[in-house]
Amino acid sequence: MSLPPPGHSPMRASRLVHTLRSPGMILFTLILGTTLPLADTTSMNVGRFFIARGLDSTPDETRWLTAGYSLFVALGVPLSYRLRGLFEESSLYILATAVFMAGSVVSMLSHFMPTMMVGRALQGLSGGVLIPLSLSLINETFPPERRGRALALFAVGNALAVSLGPTIGGLLVDTVGWRWTMGIHLPVGFLTILLASLSLENHPRPERVPFDLPGWLLFSATGFFTMYSLMEGERFGWHSALIEGTALLSLALFFSYLLHAVRHPRPILPPELLRHGGYLLLTGANFLRSTAIFGRLYLLPLYLEIYYHFQSHQAGMIIFVGAITELLIPVFGIFLLPRKGSFTWVFMAAGSAIIALSNLAYLSLPEEAYVPALVLFPQMLFGLGVALTQVSLQPLVARTLPPSLHRVGMVAQLVVQFLGGMFGTIWARHLLNNMGPLFRQELLPTPQAFHSRIPPEVGRVAGAFSYNLDFLLLGGVAAAGSLLILLLPALEKIRVPSSQETASTSS
Repeated sequence: MSLPPPGHSPMRASRLVHTLRSPGMILFTLILGTTLPLADTTSMNVGRFFIARGLDSTPDETRWLTAGYSLFVALGVPLSYRLRGLFEESSLYILATAVFMAGSVVSMLSHFMPTMMVGRALQGLSGGVLIPLSLSLINETFPPERRGRALALFAVGNALAVSLGPTIGGLLVDTVGWRWTMGIHLPVGFLTILLASLSLENHPRPERVPFDLPGWLLFSATGFFTMYSLMEGERFGWHSALIEGTALLSLALFFSYLLHAVRHPRPILPPELLRHGGYLLLTGANFLRSTAIFGRLYLLPLYLEIYYHFQSHQAGMIIFVGAITELLIPVFGIFLLPRKGSFTWVFMAAGSAIIALSNLAYLSLPEEAYVPALVLFPQMLFGLGVALTQVSLQPLVARTLPPSLHRVGMVAQLVVQFLGGMFGTIWARHLLNNMGPLFRQELLPTPQAFHSRIPPEVGRVAGAFSYNLDFLLLGGVAAAGSLLILLLPALEKIRVPSSQETASTSS
């Protein structure tokens, strides 16, 4: 029996370490980690009736689980850079993943909405830290000539995770129960922590910036009270003292944050970003396309479950078709964007327009029988549009801002993306709740009181009309985002000078 040559085992160990620390493995770890918070934005869009029953609430109240989660992610995003001054990168990544898993356990074991929202808040805040931290690690790991392709793959992975959320959620709801839409995070989280501890390397820490706690609290309070007034306006009445007071409070908090940000040397979201015309257009387009994407992902599972009698996993599999399409888009990100960076606005505009076109299939009454072409093909278009817009976002931030603002500019776009997701979820449900009764009254041969018994066929057609209008308006929102981006080449050079610059010029 021959012995292995001396140094054989150390060589194998060295190759293993080299593989684990390779840029490809680091990118895989980062994509896997961000899959947790991104898939969670949409995983609870299916099986809401089961979730409502398990939490002793109504299906309408489950909007808090999706819209509220998107808000908490948006609030967690600005924390990432400030926390990097306190923790090593690998330690912060592992800590954020562990907090996300703890929130998943709280949500999984909840039996009432308040405790469920505590778990969702922990998930959202920690998930908001993971996403920009992953972007920073990609920028520091990959050399400039390979960075564009790595960011494109990361963007496609993000878009894929959002679209796969309903697919995974539907399968879990119909097989092991809705609580495992939270429990599935535990094995993925443990794998992420293992890979992060083996592959992530620490880079020199950024300068330790004083944490703008008052600014973050003002920003968070503005977001929460805005969401509350939008969410509960239908329940308490838009002209009720509670809703009007909450809306006025959110406005006061917003202007207080602006005044604070102007005076603070390093605010979490600097107003300086709004002085760049092209970036302002990009912000509006990003908000509109996020509203359309998340609104559609909220509506489509309901539409399929109600009018085609799909089970949760079947509705999720239809959405999976769009996710498959998104896998084809790295061709654009890898081979075109790094070389044709001047045309990234075309990809963003085309992607938003494709998202708008994908909604045209839902502007007619549903058929009695399921027609695959009427659902599968639009979902493929939708996946194409989502991936194109997501791949284009980072290059457009770099195009519309000076290098000193690239990092904070991308952080702000992530905040806008999840705020748009929150608004899209709320708005889509409001339209359904308000348009249905109006359509029912119009379809009746004689006027009836709202509490009168409505014939089932009239209720079904009125509900379908409501979904048609909702999809139409969401398509219009995406089209508006496309039009904004078309203006970018003409307006991107516009910059409003600061007060200091104006004073120095006049002197």
